[in-house]
Amino acid sequence: MEKPKGLVDGRSIAERIIAEIRNDLLTGALKPGDKLPIETQLTHKFNVSRTAVREAIKMLVALGVVQIKRGNGTYITTDVSRPIIDSLIFDLLLSRGAPKELFQLRESLEIGILRIVLENATEEDICKMEKAVERLEEDCLKGETDGEILANHDLEFHHAFADATHNPLIAKIAWTVWELFRPSIKESTEYDPNHAVQDHRMILDTIKKKDLEKLRDAIYLSFERWKKFVH
Repeated sequence: MEKPKGLVDGRSIAERIIAEIRNDLLTGALKPGDKLPIETQLTHKFNVSRTAVREAIKMLVALGVVQIKRGNGTYITTDVSRPIIDSLIFDLLLSRGAPKELFQLRESLEIGILRIVLENATEEDICKMEKAVERLEEDCLKGETDGEILANHDLEFHHAFADATHNPLIAKIAWTVWELFRPSIKESTEYDPNHAVQDHRMILDTIKKKDLEKLRDAIYLSFERWKKFVH
């Protein structure tokens, strides 16, 4: 059966170009901040038309992988941008599993980084977590009922927890995964924000004491209260 025009091995030519650039990033031939060859050079490198190169670049810009600096060229981005994170969130949403699978995802993430958090957390990290708990507690005291506000402060604590690893790869993956849990976190904090405060304070206390076993127990207790809101 003849392949549709413009497809190579079931992929469009633009997708093949993107795959080649991704491979160059994986092998280190391209690095964040590197300038891509000009359009003419790319057409020769990939043996494709300028139209295909332009389509590939547009797709990479939309994904946040490259940025065009007018009058200067096209560069590999130096930071994970919002479009990349949004793309991963949509991918996770579309492949969203059953509640048990979602619980396992969060368990593998949070339990997996406990030791790293305890080893690397600084006073500044602890202060950030403390402030997030205080803001959530203030919400409770004033009777805040807006689930988005409550969830934002809850997630602020989790972001600070991930940041305490001082590993940007872990932190960025953690932020993305927690966005997947935003609806259930919103529901759980709306139902009983005081429990969220208690859980976070318990977690924070074990971090201060650098007690791995009690930190693990505190995380699992917070899981038990949260998972009934996972649909």
